[in-house]
Parts: sequence; C-alpha cells; structure tokens
Amino acid sequence: MDSAPLLQNADGLPSPNVMQDHPAFLRASHSPWSFIPQNILVILRGIVLSLVTAVVILVLNYEIHEQSEFSDWRIVFDFANISLFFVFLYQLKTFVKGWLIRRMSLPKHMGSLRKQFYFTLFYTITAVFAFANSTIYFFITRQHKSDDASGEPQPEPQPPNGTASHVWAPYAEKTPAAPFTDIFGEGWFRAFIILSLYAFGSSVMVFEILVLNSIRRPWTVGIHLIGIMFFATAYLGWAAFGHLVTNYYPFFWLDKNEVGSDEAITLYSIGFVFLIPIMYILMQGLIASRESVTRSNSEARAIAAAQAALDS
Repeated sequence: MDSAPLLQNADGLPSPNVMQDHPAFLRASHSPWSFIPQNILVILRGIVLSLVTAVVILVLNYEIHEQSEFSDWRIVFDFANISLFFVFLYQLKTFVKGWLIRRMSLPKHMGSLRKQFYFTLFYTITAVFAFANSTIYFFITRQHKSDDASGEPQPEPQPPNGTASHVWAPYAEKTPAAPFTDIFGEGWFRAFIILSLYAFGSSVMVFEILVLNSIRRPWTVGIHLIGIMFFATAYLGWAAFGHLVTNYYPFFWLDKNEVGSDEAITLYSIGFVFLIPIMYILMQGLIASRESVTRSNSEARAIAAAQAALDS
C-alpha cells in the first residue's frame, strides 16, 4: 500500500506519527544548509575534531605541569575538563561516520527509540554542560576573589624581589585594573588555556548546533530535562568524591571556608542543578533559530521551483 498505517508496521518499525522523519544520529551527519554537501561537512567535522583534539592535548599538558598543591587526579574531577572532554567525545563520534552509520544505520536501528534517546541525551548533555561551564566561569567564578582559585589555572609564582616596596604598599594609590586582566594579564598561553577551558567548548557547540547538524528539537522534553538534571546532580557527587580523594574543590562554592556554611553550599548546588535546564532552553532556542532560518530558505526554494514550473 502507498498509504502509511497509523499503527506500528509489521516489520517492527514505528509509524510516522511516533518518530521524526530521520533518526537523530543520521541528522548529526547532515548539515541543515544546502550549500554544505556531505563531503564538505566531513571536512568541516575533521577540522573541528582536529582543533578540539589539539586544545585537549594542550590543556591536559598545561594542567599536568602546572604547579599545584593538589594531585594530578584533580584533572578528572574538574567540571571544565569534563565538559571539554564531552565536546571532544561528541566530535569524535560524529566524525567517524563509517562506524556511526554501520552501527546505527537503517533499517536495523530505525525503530529503536531507545538508541535515539541515548544519542540525543548525550548530545544535549554535551551542549548544556559546555554552556553551563562558560556561564559559571564568566558570571560567577571570575567575580569571586579566592585564595586558591579553585578550578582555574594559576599564574606562575613570582620570586621575591628583595626590596622593601611592600612597606609602602598600604599607602600607595591603587589604580583600577584593566578589563580582563585576570585572563590576559599573565601571558598569552595562560589566557589561551583559560579561554580553551571556559569558552572554546561553548563556541564549538554553538557551531555544531547552527551549522554541522540538523537535529531537531526532541518531543520528549521532560525526559531530557530529568536526564540532564540527573547528570548535573551526579557530577556534584563526583566532585564530592574528588575532594575526598584529592582535597580539591572544582568550584569555590563547594568549599565551606569560601562560602561560610553548609547551607550556602546547598544553595549553590541547587542553583547549579537548576542552571542546567536554563542552558537547555538556550540550546533549544539556538535550534529553533536555525530551523526558522532553514525552513524559510526551503520554503523560498520551493516557491521558486513551483513558479518556474508554472512558467514553463
């Protein structure tokens, strides 16, 4: 029959009213823009993956050799490192198109809503963690003056100069610091590491959402919200375990000495968990903007084609 049935098909595939026209893991391999064909998209993904890989290696090398009172194991508990690793893992997964299509191609996994959900949840976690990481650093961590600057690369310790200038320090007139001195005031490489940790991942995911994939907004918004909030809560548990192992706090607001009380830590933690849905809304807004523009272009092309057909 040419008509599509409303119920599930005999071969086990769900009906069109149950799922989207293409699985999410296939849409991840197709750009929404008509001027980016498949071969160009593969090249773009290769370039992005190369950049992300290089950044991850440089950041890891910097943090391993950074002078710190904490163990190198602190690296695996830091939220910025975890979010950057998710970006790398996602880009690696989507670039290896042959493996992706072979493992998730039609028709074997076309009807597996569970596998589609796992992929879109991973995609969502990668994006919202990257956005949350940037938001927390630029709007919270940078505004807080901490003695140990938890979760942030540290400048190299300066040797004492042996002068008595510190005697007059309380009487010296303090000039206002230039904007972003805390980022760019300790050399270009430290600035590069900070921007790589707290801005690069978000930039990659914005480019991913707007250009590299055509994944649509999910129907199961509630399940995705529960999923990302669960993983945000799980990260807080991971950070607490990391403190037990390394005595390192990924965020200053997890340190009672910094915020003053356990109640303040609880409030900050609740705020962290509820920041994740806000970042999810931001992500969906970017997807909606992309769909609006591409839909308008598609409609314009369809109208032009119809008009050309009528004229002929």
